[in-house]
Amino acid sequence: MCGIVGFNYQDSTKLESMLQSIQHRGPDDSGTYEDSDISLGHARLSILDLSSHGHQPMSYEHLEMVFNGEVYNFMEIRRELEADGYSFVSNSDSEVVLKSFHKWGIKAVDRFIGMFAFAIYDKDQRVLYLFRDRVGVKPLYYYFDGDELIFASEIRAIKAIKSDLDIDREALKEYMQYEYISSGKAIYKGCKRVTPGSYLTYKVDTKELKEESYWSIIPFLEMPKFDKSEEELVDELEALLIDSFKYRMVSDVPVGVFLSGGVDSSLVAAILQKHYGNIHTFTIGFKEAGYDEAPYAKAIAEHIGTTHTEKYISADEAADILKKFVDINDEPFGDASGIPTTLVCQVAKDNGMKVVLSADGGDEIFCGYKRYWFTYDKGEKLFKIPLFLRETLAKTLNIIGPKPFKPFFKLKDFENKFYQALSVMRAKDWRELYEVMIRSTKDFEIIKLMDGGPIVLNEPTFKVGENIHPIQGMMTWDYHRYMVDDILVKVDRATMYNSIEGREPLLDHRIAEFMARVPFELKYKDGTSKYLLRKVLYRYVPKELIERPKMGFAIPMFEWFSQDLKALLLKYLSKEKIEQSGVFHYEAIADDMRRLESGEHVNIDKLWLILVYQMWYDKYMGTSKNIRHP
Repeated sequence: MCGIVGFNYQDSTKLESMLQSIQHRGPDDSGTYEDSDISLGHARLSILDLSSHGHQPMSYEHLEMVFNGEVYNFMEIRRELEADGYSFVSNSDSEVVLKSFHKWGIKAVDRFIGMFAFAIYDKDQRVLYLFRDRVGVKPLYYYFDGDELIFASEIRAIKAIKSDLDIDREALKEYMQYEYISSGKAIYKGCKRVTPGSYLTYKVDTKELKEESYWSIIPFLEMPKFDKSEEELVDELEALLIDSFKYRMVSDVPVGVFLSGGVDSSLVAAILQKHYGNIHTFTIGFKEAGYDEAPYAKAIAEHIGTTHTEKYISADEAADILKKFVDINDEPFGDASGIPTTLVCQVAKDNGMKVVLSADGGDEIFCGYKRYWFTYDKGEKLFKIPLFLRETLAKTLNIIGPKPFKPFFKLKDFENKFYQALSVMRAKDWRELYEVMIRSTKDFEIIKLMDGGPIVLNEPTFKVGENIHPIQGMMTWDYHRYMVDDILVKVDRATMYNSIEGREPLLDHRIAEFMARVPFELKYKDGTSKYLLRKVLYRYVPKELIERPKMGFAIPMFEWFSQDLKALLLKYLSKEKIEQSGVFHYEAIADDMRRLESGEHVNIDKLWLILVYQMWYDKYMGTSKNIRHP
């Protein structure tokens, strides 16, 4: 994988600063293109065509390009271009992307199967194009103030030359509520992410910037559902999975697979081992009961015959990643599973892998999260009660408060559950209920902690899914937010931190399009999640090896890090540090810290999110700016 940067003027020093800030994304090579109007930079991790012919920026006639990602079907496209008279000097997909754009313009992207973020500058038309792949596997940030345009694979590269950026408080609230920042926002004002399935057009002469969509899952959800038998759909899905997975094995370097022993990763490993062979699988283990999935992964690996590597991780190794968490993530990012993801990437790299496949996307596409049917069950009961009655009851209970009811409920966290229940009671529809249910920091906590109260995301695509089934609405919400800006960010940063490439075979857009037209009843059937996907898996792996509670690459974080976390909390959540960052009310934090010290219940997830933000602020903002006075 690689990193790309650029801006709409010429400055060699700034260009070099941006490249240095993302050198971990491409340690093998770097290059620049500059003229008076556009500067482009590229940091290369060599995967295809390891020779100098793959050097970037890459030029062809009036076009200049920097490319991050992989187009897996590049050989088919290349043959089509050769038949039309194009010749090639490299064996890279980058050259195919560049010459595809030369022939077909922006429509070239419709032919690509892969993950990518790239910039192409047309010197004749004086137009810069910025593309991001359909699902959003590869990141692409940009800053634009009407005059200055800066773009980069990671936001740290923009900050490297734009030191006076202010914090976006709405983005910060979103982080506090959901553990990540999504919906096109970024932690800095003026910065955004290119929407997945979209491209930006920047006209040099008029300084006009426009975003347009070239792909969306929504039209496929709105199409009629397949009128086929269950077995026909299982056969078609299996064929599509085989094709998608084999594409992801295109590489001139070793390829590995992350294996947790769950449905998704077992399917990826099993299909590749049978239809491609010589697969290397990797997992990490923990000695703590309830967290260790290594034995399950080993059993799967032995059954399908992969070359398997497992490593049991110590608390000290994990603590080292904890302390580097904000080095790995250059925006506030609260998904603690980024720690074990980084660790398993290290294991793969130490064993000679330069490309690893993960099984992300299965839950959102095939219906896998337990919270889907849990929320649906609650909503089915809740929405039988008229809204005005629920709102009246919630208002009355809020005035009374939790104290009179506490003796009747033997719960350590009764106060939190009381106020959470009030938020649930006020939910007007399925989308609002889902957002309330999945927030890490609840509405009443945000009100105490920050000025202005919580934000409402109002994800517009939820309704499209809900028209099929409320759970499909939840899946669609996650597909556009949680998957893109939590799961994929986590994997991108963890792999890039270790200078290896991550690929997500389940996120082939053809699989998403196919599953969008599968009747919902074959996604969650008779209490079975990922119903259709499991039908494929059981053709490769015995059911008894799979049927168990899902854990994923989870770690005993707060058990392990109790001392390390305590020291970090005391350091970064001090009155001085909180007032220095200027966003949280110290009194609310001090109250939680007192509860934690006395052994009372406290929302440790909330304290973790505050800690990560404070560590991030200390590293990237320091004392130079108080965000109350942008």
